[in-house]
Amino acid sequence: MPNLSRIGGDSVPYQKPDKKNLFLNIWRNIKDSNRGLAIMFRESSTVRRLIPVEIIAGVLLGIVFHFIALEYIILGVTLVVLFTVETMNTAVEEVNDLVTLEENKRVQRSKDMASGAVWVWHLMYIVEALLFLICHLVGFAWWQHLIPG
Repeated sequence: MPNLSRIGGDSVPYQKPDKKNLFLNIWRNIKDSNRGLAIMFRESSTVRRLIPVEIIAGVLLGIVFHFIALEYIILGVTLVVLFTVETMNTAVEEVNDLVTLEENKRVQRSKDMASGAVWVWHLMYIVEALLFLICHLVGFAWWQHLIPG
């Protein structure tokens, strides 16, 4: 096990969770989660630059081509999953950098796989938006075919 204080400098000793004080633990978890989100919004270029461009493009396409609420919901859920996967990718990269800063093929493979997951969800969002656009251009109301009637 590496000496964390030597590598990162911000190591905190592990504390066992206090199982007696449930509400305090929930409050700590919420604070930790908020800190993680703040880090993502502050430091992730994907979260600060690319995802907002995708949101704006999706909304503009929706306005121009009269997307229905269901299409906005689908795009929104995809963006939430994309943000979640991007957060996990960043966490994988942080942990890998904590383990070693030297070139290592397995560390690089791990980072590439996590990045690949992010790319899949960016692609998913783009494909969904384009499919909705095409459906509206050709006048195909795909949502009417969801419920057999």
